[in-house]
Amino acid sequence: MKKALTTALLIAITSTGSMAAEKVLATVNGKKITESQLNRAIESLPARYQGLKDNPQFRKMVLENMVKEELLYQEAKKEGVDKDPKVKEEIELAKKRIMIQALLRKHVKLPKVEVSEAEAKAFYEKNKKQFVDPNGKPVPFKSLKPFIIQSLKQQKEEEAFRKAVEEYVGELQKKGKVRINGK
Repeated sequence: MKKALTTALLIAITSTGSMAAEKVLATVNGKKITESQLNRAIESLPARYQGLKDNPQFRKMVLENMVKEELLYQEAKKEGVDKDPKVKEEIELAKKRIMIQALLRKHVKLPKVEVSEAEAKAFYEKNKKQFVDPNGKPVPFKSLKPFIIQSLKQQKEEEAFRKAVEEYVGELQKKGKVRINGK
């Protein structure tokens, strides 16, 4: 009975999707590039590309870029580029920035912002002289409304995020020991 249960558990574990072999899309000098790596690469791209994530031609293009990147990375390692003191410094700086971004994603939540039609219309009226076609005729608000709303929303989000980061950093400064020498 115990042996049958152990065998059943082993079969169940090995047949799950998480334990199954990852689909390899490319191999570069023995280094595999898997489907999940491709998916993560696509997810890391700006939002404007996310609508293309299921497009086979787009996926192929991203995969081809990943192959080129891997070739270049391997060549850089082979040539010892990673041993150069300046490169080591750049790697540390990049690592620091990545860790800071991850920390901010974890602790600083972007508040929901909205832009009303009245705000968009006020922006349009204030900047009407800038909204002209090639013939110098004013472009109607109705045509620009989605663009203006999106642009104002992005500005509000950036400002809200900046303020939230400043508040978070302020909290950290209160907890930490910070001293700025000079002036």
